[in-house]
Amino acid sequence: MEMLIMILYAGLGGVIGFIGGLIGLVLGVIRFPFILEAETSASIAAGTNLSVSTVGAISGTINHYRQKNIDFKIFLVIALSGAFGAFIGSFLTNLVSAVILLCLIIIIISYEAMDLMIKSRKVSRGANRNYDSKLVASTGSNTIDKEDISNTTSIDSIDGHKIREISKESGIGFSVGLLGGMVGLVLGSIRMPAMISILKLPTGIAIGTDLASSAFMGIVGLIGHLINNNIDFVILTLMSPTAMLGAFLGSKFTNKIDESKMKFVISIVLIVIAAAMFLRLFGLVYSSYIFL
Repeated sequence: MEMLIMILYAGLGGVIGFIGGLIGLVLGVIRFPFILEAETSASIAAGTNLSVSTVGAISGTINHYRQKNIDFKIFLVIALSGAFGAFIGSFLTNLVSAVILLCLIIIIISYEAMDLMIKSRKVSRGANRNYDSKLVASTGSNTIDKEDISNTTSIDSIDGHKIREISKESGIGFSVGLLGGMVGLVLGSIRMPAMISILKLPTGIAIGTDLASSAFMGIVGLIGHLINNNIDFVILTLMSPTAMLGAFLGSKFTNKIDESKMKFVISIVLIVIAAAMFLRLFGLVYSSYIFL
């Protein structure tokens, strides 16, 4: 029986890792209940879950880097602003009820899932701008040469565009990090769809960049759990290798799936995440009720 349970946990790590690497999400909220079943402490379950999520994210990020699916400028802005937001949020945990925060997260994820599902059904005719052109525009070099821009007004316009883009990126990073810090979640399930809908990134770039951001923030959180000895190394040893392998293999298929189909796949996974969070919310409310 113990051997069967070990195989199940290893397989679970691989399956969740594969889906996570494919769509750029660590999916810790789905993995957490299974790890919690094997633990006597929620803090150890959280630390172990974050550890598995982090090593899987790192593995998937390596492959997304090889496939040029990471925008490093956006990654730096979102990862740093997200880490700062999570740091601030960790001090505000008791300020707002966890029930209210989880309700807010479920609403946001559900909306993003519906939005992506609707977009996946539309015929994409120039809906997403060409990413190569976006990169050129962000540097300002090639585009300026082609259009022979030489006046100050045009340069100011380009600078203004850069400032607006950085403001959007840092806004997404900080707000998602703040909310995640208050509930103890990475919340890539909010950040990645926002990259698609607000930053207008192609799905593959949003997936790779979000996974890289999750890996960075996971490493930061992992340090704290190591210091506090909140990691079950037996479960970590069982799930990490398969999670890494699954994420690496899953990331190989990201660019092979059509943009509209990928958005539909992401929307389905987001619905599953919202459902898992709803169950977590129900458990929280129920436990509070029985102790009244």
